[in-house]
Amino acid sequence: MKKLLFIFFINIYLSVASAEQVVTPYVPVAVSDVASYRIGKYIVKIIEYNTRADTQLGLEVFLPPEYKLIQRKMIKKIQVKIDGENRIFDFGDTAGAFFNKIKVEKGIIKFQVDFYVLRGGNYLSECEIDANREKLPEPVCRYISEDE
Repeated sequence: MKKLLFIFFINIYLSVASAEQVVTPYVPVAVSDVASYRIGKYIVKIIEYNTRADTQLGLEVFLPPEYKLIQRKMIKKIQVKIDGENRIFDFGDTAGAFFNKIKVEKGIIKFQVDFYVLRGGNYLSECEIDANREKLPEPVCRYISEDE
């Protein structure tokens, strides 16, 4: 009888101990929006981070049906050609960067970045990422002048 009680208490202890180790998944405070799209045989999740907390755009590629993570890409800067000169807009070095018009058309992820420089002024760029490829490339961005 003592052995049975001992085994009973050990089982209860182990089940409680293992239950305490389970970490509940959560969405970080910095995430402001998440959208998922089917692109070919993959599921692509687009994660927009709050510009005040952590300016970046996250892309995660999963392979169903197991939803195995294939690739994770964090876009923290873009390259834009302005007046024939390549400029790098680093989202960590800005007065503000805002993602707009995020959409997927024919496997191409499209979005706009409104980038505010530290000393005043802003640059609006339109970017594309071809998600039809095996591995996500860097975004290809073009400057949108105020005339457009």
